[in-house]
Amino acid sequence: MQNFPEDFKSQLQADLGDESKSLLSALETESPTSIRYNPKKQTTPLFEAKSHIPWAENGIILKERPSFTFDPYFHAGHYYVQEASSMFLEEVLKQCVDLNDSLRVLDLCAAPGGKSTHLSSLISSDSILISNEVISARASILVENLTRWGNANVVVTNNDPEHFSALESCMDVVVIDAPCSGEGMFRKDRDAIQEWSLNNVNICSARQKRILHKASELLRTDGIIVYSTCTFNTKEDVDPIISLLEEGGWESVKIDISNFPGVKERIVDGSQSLYGYHFYPHLIEGEGFYISVLRKTNEDERSWPKVMKNVNFADKKTKAVLSKYMDGNEFDFLQHNQQSLAFPIALHKEMLGLLNTSLRIKKFGIDMGQVIREELIPEHALAIANIPHLQFEEIHLSKEDAIQYLQKKDFNINTTAKGWYLIKYEHAYLGFAKLMGNRMNNAYPKEWRIRSEQKL
Repeated sequence: MQNFPEDFKSQLQADLGDESKSLLSALETESPTSIRYNPKKQTTPLFEAKSHIPWAENGIILKERPSFTFDPYFHAGHYYVQEASSMFLEEVLKQCVDLNDSLRVLDLCAAPGGKSTHLSSLISSDSILISNEVISARASILVENLTRWGNANVVVTNNDPEHFSALESCMDVVVIDAPCSGEGMFRKDRDAIQEWSLNNVNICSARQKRILHKASELLRTDGIIVYSTCTFNTKEDVDPIISLLEEGGWESVKIDISNFPGVKERIVDGSQSLYGYHFYPHLIEGEGFYISVLRKTNEDERSWPKVMKNVNFADKKTKAVLSKYMDGNEFDFLQHNQQSLAFPIALHKEMLGLLNTSLRIKKFGIDMGQVIREELIPEHALAIANIPHLQFEEIHLSKEDAIQYLQKKDFNINTTAKGWYLIKYEHAYLGFAKLMGNRMNNAYPKEWRIRSEQKL
């Protein structure tokens, strides 16, 4: 039995009454394991599903939890292990915006990348996703997960919300999965129970209000803020967004949940009604979660940052080399620190405009590698990008050899021809290797390698 803090239990009792007992009992049980398939990479099931997540087209609850660490498809970005309740973001966006439009989307508190990979799958190819994380170490994890996901219309930044002033009144969607006290994740993270306190709830609420108010400045007219937490309490769920709503210039958006029994609507009356949606573990197959949407009604729109005049585009010879691997009619190429970066021509204004800001950019489109003496030395991101794989010969590995490759060890090959090869397991691209005579150079990123040994 878990010893939940008395203040936490009193808080639940005040909000839910006798139903709080059912919620506390659910928090004693094991969490379901859920994943979301990458629609650009995986169109057939890899796992046996216990159930389909009703608000996420590619989301399933697994019948049992496999070893993701030793699954090559996981490392190739064919699916993301994500808590089911948080996938409701998909239903919210489908009801609130036209996902076929060209959208400017910011995920402000994005690491480790669950919602950003989801957003990347939902928006159109001529939309841009800016995925931000303020903590540097977590930003690196975010880059890794979005690189695996493979889409080119993504930029990762490492900034505080205060740093986005150049994008004021420019964004169509801002997603805030706010840092919180983590009550909804108690059964997944037992340490969070010991760290919980009313003081921490108050600290989180103050931080959430600051983030929310800075984010509100970034929306243009009719743009939406999608605010979410993994908590149950009013101070973190309702209070921050009420404080913004009452300033004026915003309306709360009602979501149709008639097809989703178990999701609870909470209406808070005031000068305007606030609609919020609770996910409780005793009512749905998922963790604790809260989500609410505000739409900007003020007339407020500014121009996107201008494209820098001194952008370092790839020269004619370099572009000719790069165009062998990515369609030069769809992508343009930048040079940055000797690396060649590909980005969609359709997003020329949006992506290049970001270079003319003070944002710390950690990922920009797809890092193709370096062109040296008219030869491409490919970067890992190119191997796992969602593009046609041209020019490279492929080496197909068994699962045992694929794991060896992902551990950055030597593995068995059956060719002697020199050059760069795409390493593949079944239909999953894993990365690159270079054959040099009788030696194979495993080019899998050292920092991404599997560090453990598989138990037999």
